[in-house]
Amino acid sequence: MRALWLTDIHLNFVTAPDLEGFYDDLAAAAPDALLISGDIGEATSVRGFLRQLAERIGVPTYFVLGNHDFYFGSIALVRREVGELCHEIPRLNYLTAEGVVPLAADVGLIGHDGWADAREGDYLRSYVMMNDYRLIAELTGFTKADRRGVLEKLGDEAAAHVRRWLPAALADFPEVVLLTHVPPVRAACWYNGQISDDEWAPHFVCRAVGDAILEIMPKYPRRRLTVLCGHTHSRGECQPLPNVKILTGAAQYGHPAVERVLDFT
Repeated sequence: MRALWLTDIHLNFVTAPDLEGFYDDLAAAAPDALLISGDIGEATSVRGFLRQLAERIGVPTYFVLGNHDFYFGSIALVRREVGELCHEIPRLNYLTAEGVVPLAADVGLIGHDGWADAREGDYLRSYVMMNDYRLIAELTGFTKADRRGVLEKLGDEAAAHVRRWLPAALADFPEVVLLTHVPPVRAACWYNGQISDDEWAPHFVCRAVGDAILEIMPKYPRRRLTVLCGHTHSRGECQPLPNVKILTGAAQYGHPAVERVLDFT
């Protein structure tokens, strides 16, 4: 099993000729599967890009959505429409709506969009105003204090998914891959070689998912978990537990690329 991991490809920022070249490069790599950890497009374009990937590459595509995928739309509506697309095109697999997927004989796959849940850093004093809070229906029209509760609820939703499916995956597979958009611990929140400070961490870490991972994995010392995430556009790696590795992928607007080739047995 040879999988290409893509993250934060933001295909809506790519010119038509470059987009065709990107699809050609993916097909030429002859993968068995694609793993995409979010930020594929925006609410108005993400379904079209997913359809193109399915048609042009022609392999099972396992993905979660990132915050940009909901821009100019609604979380609930985009999730529903993407789910309908996956029913139409079975090789597309939206992991937020699924359980454990056998990726290889010894590897199970789970995933959830995740969400920066304002629990790391100093949210109330942060000067950062994410476009999320202007362009996503569920996050507009709040005071900063009231929005915090919405963000925490989204983080808790992601954590509940992990708490449900990670133990099930670990019961059946010695190795598990967790695909998510937002880094689940602060030590994985890289930007230009540094860990995000108190201003940025509230908007770039899903601590609820991290807490779930750190609670569950010590109970399975002989199992391994690899987390693939993005969101920060900077590459880094951390190992919060002996059996947990978190890879954060790099990205550059207008220049989508394969973050890593992963070989599974």
